[in-house]
Amino acid sequence: MDLTNRVLEFASDVGVLLLQSGGETYRVEETIERICEAYNIKKAGVFATPTAVIVSATVDGDIKSVVKRIKSRKTDLNKVYEINSLSRRIVRDKITIDESEKRLKEIEDGEFYSDRKIIFFSGVATAVLTVLFGGTLADMAASFLIGCMVRCIIFALGKLSLNDFFINMISAGAIASAAIIFKETEIIKSIDKVIMGSIMLLVPGLPLTNAIRDILDGELLSGGMKIEEVAIIGVAVTIGMCFVLNLYIKYGGA
Repeated sequence: MDLTNRVLEFASDVGVLLLQSGGETYRVEETIERICEAYNIKKAGVFATPTAVIVSATVDGDIKSVVKRIKSRKTDLNKVYEINSLSRRIVRDKITIDESEKRLKEIEDGEFYSDRKIIFFSGVATAVLTVLFGGTLADMAASFLIGCMVRCIIFALGKLSLNDFFINMISAGAIASAAIIFKETEIIKSIDKVIMGSIMLLVPGLPLTNAIRDILDGELLSGGMKIEEVAIIGVAVTIGMCFVLNLYIKYGGA
Protein backbone atom coordinates (compact mmCIF):
# COMPACT_ATOMS: atom_id res chain seq x y z
CA MET A 1 0.00 0.00 0.00
CA ASP A 2 1.47 3.38 -1.02
CA LEU A 3 1.74 6.32 1.37
CA THR A 4 -1.35 8.12 0.06
CA ASN A 5 -3.57 5.09 0.58
CA ARG A 6 -2.12 4.52 4.04
CA VAL A 7 -2.78 8.12 5.03
CA LEU A 8 -6.36 8.01 3.75
CA GLU A 9 -6.97 4.71 5.53
CA PHE A 10 -5.44 6.06 8.74
CA ALA A 11 -7.33 9.36 8.58
CA SER A 12 -10.65 7.62 7.96
CA ASP A 13 -9.99 5.28 10.91
CA VAL A 14 -9.41 8.36 13.07
CA GLY A 15 -12.74 9.78 11.92
CA VAL A 16 -14.58 6.54 12.62
CA LEU A 17 -13.16 6.27 16.14
CA LEU A 18 -14.06 9.91 16.84
CA LEU A 19 -17.66 9.38 15.77
CA GLN A 20 -17.91 6.11 17.68
CA SER A 21 -16.69 7.90 20.82
CA GLY A 22 -19.16 10.79 20.63
CA GLY A 23 -17.13 13.33 18.66
CA GLU A 24 -18.89 16.08 16.71
CA THR A 25 -19.13 15.94 12.92
CA TYR A 26 -17.22 19.19 12.42
CA ARG A 27 -14.42 17.89 14.64
CA VAL A 28 -14.17 14.71 12.56
CA GLU A 29 -13.91 16.62 9.29
CA GLU A 30 -11.38 19.14 10.62
CA THR A 31 -9.22 16.40 12.17
CA ILE A 32 -9.11 14.33 8.98
CA GLU A 33 -8.29 17.39 6.85
CA ARG A 34 -5.52 18.38 9.28
CA ILE A 35 -3.99 14.90 9.18
CA CYS A 36 -4.09 14.70 5.38
CA GLU A 37 -2.45 18.11 5.05
CA ALA A 38 0.26 17.13 7.54
CA TYR A 39 1.14 14.18 5.28
CA ASN A 40 1.26 16.42 2.17
CA ILE A 41 -2.17 15.53 0.79
CA LYS A 42 -3.35 19.03 -0.06
CA LYS A 43 -6.54 18.28 -1.98
CA ALA A 44 -8.51 16.21 0.49
CA GLY A 45 -12.28 16.17 0.77
CA VAL A 46 -14.12 14.87 3.81
CA PHE A 47 -17.80 14.16 4.35
CA ALA A 48 -18.87 12.81 7.73
CA THR A 49 -22.29 11.79 9.03
CA PRO A 50 -23.25 9.88 12.19
CA THR A 51 -23.25 6.66 10.14
CA ALA A 52 -20.41 7.06 7.62
CA VAL A 53 -17.11 8.77 6.85
CA ILE A 54 -16.04 9.47 3.27
CA VAL A 55 -12.51 10.69 2.52
CA SER A 56 -11.18 11.44 -0.96
CA ALA A 57 -7.98 12.98 -2.30
CA THR A 58 -6.47 13.97 -5.62
CA VAL A 59 -2.77 13.10 -5.95
CA ASP A 60 -0.90 13.53 -9.25
CA GLY A 61 -4.15 13.52 -11.14
CA ASP A 62 -5.41 10.30 -9.53
CA ILE A 63 -8.54 10.38 -7.37
CA LYS A 64 -8.52 8.04 -4.38
CA SER A 65 -11.26 7.59 -1.81
CA VAL A 66 -12.16 5.63 1.32
CA VAL A 67 -15.63 4.97 2.72
CA LYS A 68 -16.11 3.70 6.28
CA ARG A 69 -19.37 2.78 8.00
CA ILE A 70 -20.11 3.52 11.66
CA LYS A 71 -22.15 0.70 13.16
CA SER A 72 -21.96 1.50 16.86
CA ARG A 73 -21.65 4.66 18.93
CA LYS A 74 -21.03 5.40 22.58
CA THR A 75 -19.68 8.23 24.71
CA ASP A 76 -15.97 8.10 25.52
CA LEU A 77 -14.66 11.65 25.75
CA ASN A 78 -11.24 10.42 26.85
CA LYS A 79 -10.73 8.85 23.41
CA VAL A 80 -11.90 12.09 21.78
CA TYR A 81 -9.27 13.95 23.81
CA GLU A 82 -6.53 11.44 22.98
CA ILE A 83 -7.30 11.59 19.25
CA ASN A 84 -7.25 15.39 19.32
CA SER A 85 -3.86 15.25 21.02
CA LEU A 86 -2.60 12.78 18.41
CA SER A 87 -3.74 14.95 15.49
CA ARG A 88 -2.03 18.00 16.96
CA ARG A 89 1.14 15.99 17.51
CA ILE A 90 1.07 14.83 13.88
CA VAL A 91 0.86 18.44 12.70
CA ARG A 92 3.39 19.81 15.18
CA ASP A 93 6.02 17.08 15.33
CA LYS A 94 5.57 15.52 11.86
CA ILE A 95 5.63 11.98 13.24
CA THR A 96 5.72 9.09 10.79
CA ILE A 97 2.63 7.25 9.60
CA ASP A 98 3.92 4.09 11.31
CA GLU A 99 4.05 5.83 14.68
CA SER A 100 0.64 7.43 14.11
CA GLU A 101 -0.97 4.09 13.29
CA LYS A 102 0.59 2.50 16.36
CA ARG A 103 -0.67 5.30 18.61
CA LEU A 104 -4.17 5.13 17.15
CA LYS A 105 -4.27 1.39 17.83
CA GLU A 106 -3.29 2.07 21.45
CA ILE A 107 -6.07 4.63 21.79
CA GLU A 108 -8.63 2.30 20.22
CA ASP A 109 -7.70 -0.62 22.49
CA GLY A 110 -7.32 1.52 25.60
CA GLU A 111 -9.98 1.35 28.33
CA PHE A 112 -9.62 4.47 30.43
CA TYR A 113 -13.07 3.96 31.89
CA SER A 114 -13.41 0.39 33.17
CA ASP A 115 -16.85 -1.24 33.34
CA ARG A 116 -16.77 -1.17 37.15
CA LYS A 117 -15.97 2.52 37.19
CA ILE A 118 -18.77 3.29 34.72
CA ILE A 119 -21.27 1.23 36.73
CA PHE A 120 -20.32 2.90 40.00
CA PHE A 121 -20.48 6.45 38.68
CA SER A 122 -23.74 5.73 36.89
CA GLY A 123 -25.16 5.02 40.33
CA VAL A 124 -23.57 8.17 41.74
CA ALA A 125 -25.05 10.27 38.93
CA THR A 126 -28.58 8.99 39.42
CA ALA A 127 -28.32 9.36 43.20
CA VAL A 128 -27.16 12.98 42.97
CA LEU A 129 -29.86 13.85 40.44
CA THR A 130 -32.51 12.30 42.67
CA VAL A 131 -31.42 14.55 45.53
CA LEU A 132 -31.49 17.58 43.22
CA PHE A 133 -35.08 16.70 42.32
CA GLY A 134 -35.97 16.74 46.02
CA GLY A 135 -35.52 13.09 46.96
CA THR A 136 -34.73 11.81 50.44
CA LEU A 137 -31.71 9.80 51.54
CA ALA A 138 -33.71 6.62 51.00
CA ASP A 139 -34.58 7.80 47.50
CA MET A 140 -30.91 8.54 46.87
CA ALA A 141 -29.85 5.05 47.97
CA ALA A 142 -32.54 3.46 45.81
CA SER A 143 -31.51 5.54 42.80
CA PHE A 144 -27.87 4.56 43.29
CA LEU A 145 -28.77 0.87 43.13
CA ILE A 146 -31.06 1.42 40.14
CA GLY A 147 -28.37 3.36 38.30
CA CYS A 148 -25.84 0.57 38.81
CA MET A 149 -28.41 -2.05 37.78
CA VAL A 150 -29.41 -0.21 34.60
CA ARG A 151 -25.82 0.25 33.51
CA CYS A 152 -25.26 -3.50 33.96
CA ILE A 153 -28.36 -4.14 31.83
CA ILE A 154 -27.06 -1.80 29.12
CA PHE A 155 -23.70 -3.59 29.07
CA ALA A 156 -25.36 -7.02 28.93
CA LEU A 157 -27.78 -6.08 26.14
CA GLY A 158 -25.00 -4.37 24.22
CA LYS A 159 -23.03 -7.61 24.14
CA LEU A 160 -26.07 -9.26 22.57
CA SER A 161 -25.87 -6.70 19.73
CA LEU A 162 -29.36 -5.43 20.53
CA ASN A 163 -30.11 -2.06 18.93
CA ASP A 164 -30.38 1.16 20.95
CA PHE A 165 -34.17 1.34 20.69
CA PHE A 166 -34.75 -1.94 22.55
CA ILE A 167 -31.86 -1.32 24.97
CA ASN A 168 -33.39 1.99 26.08
CA MET A 169 -36.92 0.58 26.17
CA ILE A 170 -35.90 -2.37 28.35
CA SER A 171 -33.75 -0.14 30.58
CA ALA A 172 -36.63 2.31 31.10
CA GLY A 173 -38.92 -0.57 32.00
CA ALA A 174 -36.32 -1.86 34.46
CA ILE A 175 -36.11 1.56 36.13
CA ALA A 176 -39.87 1.72 36.61
CA SER A 177 -40.02 -1.87 37.86
CA ALA A 178 -37.21 -1.35 40.38
CA ALA A 179 -38.78 1.90 41.66
CA ILE A 180 -42.12 0.10 42.14
CA ILE A 181 -40.42 -2.73 44.05
CA PHE A 182 -38.69 -0.25 46.35
CA LYS A 183 -42.02 1.49 47.01
CA GLU A 184 -43.99 -1.69 47.62
CA THR A 185 -41.37 -2.88 50.11
CA GLU A 186 -41.67 0.57 51.80
CA ILE A 187 -38.01 1.39 51.32
CA ILE A 188 -39.10 4.62 49.63
CA LYS A 189 -42.32 6.60 50.07
CA SER A 190 -42.97 7.57 46.45
CA ILE A 191 -41.51 6.62 43.11
CA ASP A 192 -41.56 9.95 41.27
CA LYS A 193 -38.24 11.36 42.54
CA VAL A 194 -36.47 8.03 42.09
CA ILE A 195 -37.75 7.65 38.54
CA MET A 196 -36.87 11.25 37.63
CA GLY A 197 -33.33 10.86 38.90
CA SER A 198 -32.77 7.42 37.40
CA ILE A 199 -34.29 8.11 33.98
CA MET A 200 -31.70 10.84 33.39
CA LEU A 201 -29.20 8.03 32.82
CA LEU A 202 -30.98 7.30 29.53
CA VAL A 203 -31.35 10.89 28.35
CA PRO A 204 -29.18 11.34 25.21
CA GLY A 205 -27.60 14.61 26.29
CA LEU A 206 -24.45 14.45 24.18
CA PRO A 207 -26.20 13.51 20.90
CA LEU A 208 -28.72 16.30 21.47
CA THR A 209 -25.97 18.84 22.13
CA ASN A 210 -24.04 17.71 19.05
CA ALA A 211 -27.22 17.83 16.94
CA ILE A 212 -27.93 21.43 17.91
CA ARG A 213 -24.30 22.35 17.31
CA ASP A 214 -24.33 20.76 13.84
CA ILE A 215 -27.58 22.46 12.86
CA LEU A 216 -26.35 25.87 13.99
CA ASP A 217 -23.13 25.24 12.08
CA GLY A 218 -25.07 24.53 8.89
CA GLU A 219 -24.58 20.74 8.97
CA LEU A 220 -28.28 20.08 8.43
CA LEU A 221 -27.97 16.45 7.31
CA SER A 222 -25.81 15.39 10.24
CA GLY A 223 -27.80 17.47 12.73
CA GLY A 224 -31.10 16.14 11.43
CA MET A 225 -29.92 12.54 11.71
CA LYS A 226 -28.84 13.11 15.30
CA ILE A 227 -32.16 14.76 16.15
CA GLU A 228 -33.91 11.68 14.76
CA GLU A 229 -31.69 9.47 16.91
CA VAL A 230 -32.57 11.50 20.01
CA ALA A 231 -36.28 11.31 19.17
CA ILE A 232 -36.15 7.53 18.71
CA ILE A 233 -34.40 7.11 22.06
CA GLY A 234 -37.04 9.33 23.67
CA VAL A 235 -39.84 7.21 22.19
CA ALA A 236 -38.16 4.00 23.39
CA VAL A 237 -37.78 5.34 26.94
CA THR A 238 -41.39 6.51 26.97
CA ILE A 239 -42.71 3.13 25.78
CA GLY A 240 -40.71 1.16 28.35
CA MET A 241 -41.60 3.46 31.23
CA CYS A 242 -45.30 3.84 30.39
CA PHE A 243 -45.81 0.12 29.82
CA VAL A 244 -44.61 -0.80 33.31
CA LEU A 245 -46.34 2.12 35.07
CA ASN A 246 -49.64 1.43 33.30
CA LEU A 247 -49.53 -2.19 34.41
CA TYR A 248 -48.76 -1.07 37.96
CA ILE A 249 -51.67 1.40 38.03
CA LYS A 250 -54.05 -1.03 36.31
CA TYR A 251 -53.48 -3.74 38.90
CA GLY A 252 -53.91 -1.62 41.98
CA GLY A 253 -50.78 0.50 42.28
CA ALA A 254 -51.03 3.94 43.78
